[in-house]
Amino acid sequence: MGKIVKPKATQVPFGLVGSSYPQELAQQLLARSPAFNTCPQTVLNALINIGRAKQVAKGEYVCRSGMPVTRVCMLLDGVLEIARIQSDGHRHLVGLALPGDFISFTGMIDGGAHLHDVLARNDALVMEFNAQELTDLRHQHISLVMACERLLVRRMRLMYDRLAADPAWVLENRLAHMLCMCADLFAKKTTVSTDVDIGLSQSDVADMLGISRQSVNFALKKMESEGLVSLHYSRISIANMTALKQLAES
Repeated sequence: MGKIVKPKATQVPFGLVGSSYPQELAQQLLARSPAFNTCPQTVLNALINIGRAKQVAKGEYVCRSGMPVTRVCMLLDGVLEIARIQSDGHRHLVGLALPGDFISFTGMIDGGAHLHDVLARNDALVMEFNAQELTDLRHQHISLVMACERLLVRRMRLMYDRLAADPAWVLENRLAHMLCMCADLFAKKTTVSTDVDIGLSQSDVADMLGISRQSVNFALKKMESEGLVSLHYSRISIANMTALKQLAES
C-alpha cells in the first residue's frame, strides 16, 4: 500500500474544511483499513460525503466519558489518548488512537454514552460523522454493516489479548506482553529492531498496566540490560522481538 502523503507548506492549510485534502486522506486510510477495505468505492464515497473535517488542538478533548454520543470521529492525522480519569484523579490509560481509528463507535451502535475521555496528544485532524446519519447509512449498505462488525471484532480480540495478561504474572512478563501488543499495532518494523515511536512514555506504560512508574522503570532497565529493549526519551525501541515474545509467553 502506498505511503500517505501529507500536504506541503504551499498547499491548502492543514485541516481546512473546504480543502479536498481531508477527504483524500480519509479515502487512503479507509482503503488501508482491514475493516473497510472490502467496501465498494461508492459506499466509501457516501461515508466520506457525510463527514466533516475538524482540527483538534493539542490537549483538546474529542469526547468526555459519560456524555451522550452524537457524533463518531475518524482520526485522520495525529495521535489521540484514550483514558479514564478515576475518582482519585489517577489516569487509567486505555490506549492510543492512530490515523484510521474510529472513536465512539460503541455508543453509536448501542446508544450508550462515551466510555472514555479522548484528547489530542498533538494537533490532530479528525473527520466527524453525525451518529444518526452514520446509522442511517449503515442501514442502507450491508457492506458497511459488515465493516463495522469487523472493526468491533478486532477490538474484542485486542481486549481479550490484554485480559490474557494475568495481573498475577511477574511484572516483566506483563510488560513484555504489552510491548509486543504495541509493536504489532503501532510499530515500524525493520530487520534489526521495532520502534514504538508513538510517544509512549514510561508514565504511559505505568498507567496502562496500573502500576507505579518506578516499577516500570526498574523492569525496563532490567530488560534493557538483557538486550530486549532500548530506552529513549518518550520512546521504547524493541531490540530483540523474538526474545521479547518468548518472555511474554513464558
